Amino acid sequence: MRGLFWTEDKIVRAQTLWQEGLSAREIANLFGSKKNTVINMARRNRDRFPARQDIRPPLAETRPAPAPIRHPDRVTRVTLSGAHVTMPRVPSIDGYPEP
Repeated sequence: MRGLFWTEDKIVRAQTLWQEGLSAREIANLFGSKKNTVINMARRNRDRFPARQDIRPPLAETRPAPAPIRHPDRVTRVTLSGAHVTMPRVPSIDGYPEP
C-alpha cells in the first residue's frame, strides 16, 4: 500500500505558503506534485486554506465612468426592448447637427 502524500508537516508548510499568496501550481512545484493535488488537499482542509477572495486586500476605489462621446452625426435611440443604441442621424427626423 502506498503511503499518504500529505503528511501533517507538509500540510502545515503548504498552509504557510498559501497564506503568503503562492498559487496552487507554485506550491505543487515545491512539493513535486500536481496543482490538482494541492487544490484537493485545500478543499479537504478548507478551515486551514481560506478561499482566495477572503484573504485578498480590497480593490482600490473605482473611478467614475467617463462621459459618453457625442458625435454630431449620430443620435442615441431607445429600442422596443429598452436598449440604448447609437444610430446615424436622420436629418428628416432629427434635424441637422449643430455646427
